[in-house]
Amino acid sequence: MADPVLPDGDAGWTAAGSSADEGAGHDAEPTPTGLSAAVLAVSLWGGGNVLVAAVPIDGLSLAFLRLWLAFAVYAAVMLARGVRLRREQFRTVLMGGFFFGADLITFYLALQYTSVAIAVTISALQPIGVLAAAALFFGERVTRTHLALGTVAIVGVVMVVLGAGTDGAASLTGNLWAIGALICWAGYFIGSKSARRHIDNNAYLVWINLIGGVMLTPVIAIVGLDADRAISWSGLGWVALIVAVPGSGHVIMNWAHRHTTLTATSLLTLAMPVISTALAALFLGQSVVTVQVTGIAITLAALAAVTAYNARQPALLRRVVGRVDPDRALNHRT
Repeated sequence: MADPVLPDGDAGWTAAGSSADEGAGHDAEPTPTGLSAAVLAVSLWGGGNVLVAAVPIDGLSLAFLRLWLAFAVYAAVMLARGVRLRREQFRTVLMGGFFFGADLITFYLALQYTSVAIAVTISALQPIGVLAAAALFFGERVTRTHLALGTVAIVGVVMVVLGAGTDGAASLTGNLWAIGALICWAGYFIGSKSARRHIDNNAYLVWINLIGGVMLTPVIAIVGLDADRAISWSGLGWVALIVAVPGSGHVIMNWAHRHTTLTATSLLTLAMPVISTALAALFLGQSVVTVQVTGIAITLAALAAVTAYNARQPALLRRVVGRVDPDRALNHRT
């Protein structure tokens, strides 16, 4: 099953894969459509994490095959659309592509050495750095409400981690890989937000999977491919499923970057541990105790409040600006 490639509804795209919309470089307001897309992407990632943990293939081999299969799918779609990559796009996509590949490597390894709940929770703490980047580099308004609700959500996430216990699923090695994934995930989010101001979603997906695949190829050449389990009908089926489920999350989230703020999308990723923990308990038999259930409830409540607050921000901003300068308020709607 191929990942969907969503069109950018707010801009026309040239065959070269660059925006024909003069406003492409401006940061988006948190629209209901963008927020809904981000929620869907996070849900797919949460479910995809459980799939990755269940796949009977070495983590590096899975990441390697997933990157190259996704590249082939997106490249085929791009060529069918008449879009081509340009060398000058490389600098735009390099940060997102590098951290995307590095995140897959570190996160897949983390899932092999620690529990799904701990790996996902550590990597989901990326809003701590991303919120600062949103304010410093993208001019987004990170309010006290964002910080307060984000802090509450993180408290809930920590409760999910601490409640995981020591059932043998956790290890220092796995937790260190998860911390590496946290850094890479934050870099990927920031790089993607920046790149999507200037490049078509389809072309961006081709670039990041190509860069990630090239990064991982020498690693696989050294450590070897898990060929016995990966190169089989069942193994390739697992790889295709990973491309289809969490891979679709990347398609949708990178589309959402053009339709909402980095602040909103990064905070929503805190729902991933909730989704992954619940599904891991249901399908993988990993234990969930009372403190984790409480943490899940706290996290979901905080994120629901964040989503509602973000959805109201454009209207509130227009009302405030309109009282000071009606002409500016009118321009803010367009």
